[in-house]
Amino acid sequence: MMLRGNCSRLYRDKLGSGTFDFMTKKAEKTCSACGNSVVNHRFVFTSNFIDEIIGRFGDAFSSFLPKLPTKKFQGAADFLEKRSFDLFRLMGILRHSTDVEKARSGRSKLVWEEAQRRGIEMEQSVFLGRPLEHYRVKINGGTFYFQSLPIPPWLPQGGYDWIDDKFILAERLNTAGIPTPTTRKISSMSEAILAFEKLSKPLIIKPKSGSRGRHTTTNIKNVEELERAVSIARQITPAMVLQEHLFGSIYRATVVDNVLVGFFRGDPPQATGDGIKNIRELIVEKNSKRNERLNEILIDEDLVSFIERQGYTLDSVLPLGTVIDLSAKTGRFRGGHTKEMLPEVHPKMYAIFKKAGELVSAPVLGFDLIIPDPTQDPDTQRWGIIECNSLPFIDLHYFSLEGTPIDVAKHVWDLWEVKS
Repeated sequence: MMLRGNCSRLYRDKLGSGTFDFMTKKAEKTCSACGNSVVNHRFVFTSNFIDEIIGRFGDAFSSFLPKLPTKKFQGAADFLEKRSFDLFRLMGILRHSTDVEKARSGRSKLVWEEAQRRGIEMEQSVFLGRPLEHYRVKINGGTFYFQSLPIPPWLPQGGYDWIDDKFILAERLNTAGIPTPTTRKISSMSEAILAFEKLSKPLIIKPKSGSRGRHTTTNIKNVEELERAVSIARQITPAMVLQEHLFGSIYRATVVDNVLVGFFRGDPPQATGDGIKNIRELIVEKNSKRNERLNEILIDEDLVSFIERQGYTLDSVLPLGTVIDLSAKTGRFRGGHTKEMLPEVHPKMYAIFKKAGELVSAPVLGFDLIIPDPTQDPDTQRWGIIECNSLPFIDLHYFSLEGTPIDVAKHVWDLWEVKS
């Protein structure tokens, strides 16, 4: 029996999807540690706290509890979900819409458009007049409900119970011989200092569960920076992980049915020195010339702290040709460059992510990794998988600034054709 991950998965599935919008209305208006996806700190901390308690309970008592028939419980959950929606419709507070333009995310819109091309009837749930990131699809003679991505309910999904736990993920990857940075679980400053003394610097602290790099601090080299990083992470979680820092770009490897179908590079915003302008002036200049699909680079507390850990301030003048990262957060929404690289990756990557997909045992996965150059033999480089996402943003591969777009949605719908 695995009593782990359900609360954080529920939070991640719902939050920002429209289902729990009331939870985010009182979220901090701005939070540099959250980035461009600000959440309610108190709600997220509570969710992570409950998840941690559930996990510890499961660890302590799983050997005494009978193994639960997962498929039967999943079937019961699906049945209750359908009956609940039937009741809401009878009450007049729920309806379904066929307007694809109301999709709550680029990910869902791509899924919906691919469904239309295949003649699959897909509708969006609208609760009390508010469109949700929750959908209904009629396929294979039945009606199914899903959030964001249509995962066939008969496929193995056991990995979804634990992959949000970055410590468990790192342990299992390491045991399987798949590269991952050395990782320690911490819940207090004393534990953080003890782990800090044993690991190679620099280090990273991040919430044990969560996504989008929220409240993550990189390039930690001393105890003062460690204390500040723990304080930032503990705003949204009681449990954290401390990892050795890997160097290189951050990539998203999307795996569907154990096949690597997308490989996306997301770079952080950067500044290139000209020997004349200071960093603040370079940022202003770069914002004025940015691609229309790029967000502006924000000069906030997170950016200032990030460049300070590299030995710079906003008034520093970079030598001609010197390039520095301005944030640990990546992608065009942070003002960074993006590229789809699947046709260029080294052939060994396909075997590695097939193995990783089989280890996790879930139909659709988004692995985040750091590697200096994915076009070269990974066995000759220091690299590792740092996270795994159970609801990956497949639209990353379609809307990258550079490279050939990949419509991962077609691979997701192909999963439904497997059933006889």
